[in-house]
Amino acid sequence: MIFPLTLVGLVPILASAKDVAPQGRACLVSDERPAQPPVSRVLRKSQDLPSTITVDVHFHISSTKEHEDLITDTIVNAQWNVLHRSFAKYDINLVLNSTERVVDDIIGKSFLVYEGPDKGWVKYTDEENNFYKSTRRGGYDALNLYFFSDYSPGATGYCSWPTVIAEDDDLKFAQDSCQVSGLTMPGITPEQGAFEDWNLGHLAVHEAGHWFGLNHTFSGGCSEPGDFVDDTPSQLTQIFGCPIGSDSCPDKPGLDPIHNFMGYTQDNW
Repeated sequence: MIFPLTLVGLVPILASAKDVAPQGRACLVSDERPAQPPVSRVLRKSQDLPSTITVDVHFHISSTKEHEDLITDTIVNAQWNVLHRSFAKYDINLVLNSTERVVDDIIGKSFLVYEGPDKGWVKYTDEENNFYKSTRRGGYDALNLYFFSDYSPGATGYCSWPTVIAEDDDLKFAQDSCQVSGLTMPGITPEQGAFEDWNLGHLAVHEAGHWFGLNHTFSGGCSEPGDFVDDTPSQLTQIFGCPIGSDSCPDKPGLDPIHNFMGYTQDNW
């Protein structure tokens, strides 16, 4: 995935990868990155790329039999509107090419199933790999978003980082996608199990940001180069809620970027 430098504008203006935190949000994306991400090196050398990019998007809705009516078409449409509108502000035109559904008790639980006290939690890895191989759509420049009605307990999402090369028949290519808990989608209520602070659809934007190569706002803490985006103020660690005026790196310019999709603050900022 090669994108113009205008992409970095997505981060500093917006406040706030697999995420698991019983007392906060759980994005399961690791912050252990190379000194400078390969895609960032390419972007810095790119001068003649178009100012607007178009990216094909494919939605995959996976539900258990118990919750097959949870993620309705209305909720899917609302999620798409949030995703499309958020990126369109920065000349990234997302185009929804397909929406596919599957109802299956293993798939709907994102292949992590509690099999009772004797077996505990079982990860169906082979089934998971085969699923992504058979369902991923488009080329390496297509964004595939998988929404699960019963995602890994406590987790909100995960997304793969962009890599330099991925072959079409490679497992890494098949796994090039984002996973999002259905309980973060707009329209699902707390009574239905929605996350209290993250239920307006921002999680899909957050995870897609990782797919585009963006770090968490707190990546790197108060040290240089932080999240590799020059105009994102430094942030020491993850921040929850919406603490206006927070300044965890007082020796660095600016306040904590709490109004940024790539942070952990609540959706209603």
